[in-house]
Amino acid sequence: MTKICNENKEKNLAVARKLLASLMSGDKDQAITLINENFVMSLPVSVSPKPISGARSFGRYVEAATQIFVGEAKFEELNAISVGDTVVLEVKVIARTKSGNQYENLYVHWFELEAGKVSQWREHVDTKRAFECLT
Repeated sequence: MTKICNENKEKNLAVARKLLASLMSGDKDQAITLINENFVMSLPVSVSPKPISGARSFGRYVEAATQIFVGEAKFEELNAISVGDTVVLEVKVIARTKSGNQYENLYVHWFELEAGKVSQWREHVDTKRAFECLT
């Protein structure tokens, strides 16, 4: 039983990391393969008052996210926790803004998985710092 739990924990961590990496690189096709048909992503209300629901909306979000920075944004994983079907990743996102500024901000991503695919993704970030860096 413990071995199965550890395997699921590692698989769930791998899916969450791969989904975040897909967003950072703008790989919409890969990102969509990692979510299920009931997928919902919640961003801070100041960014998006309504959740992003479904593969089509999420695909558009991935495409739009690549327009924020010059080149590919990278993330540095600070902490990772996987319990049951929940994965939490704390990361630092590092990128260059279109105005040439260095962007660094801390994020917490909360993922809920069902049958090995992400069903819910909640992003938490200091939006004040993000807006200051991006403008």
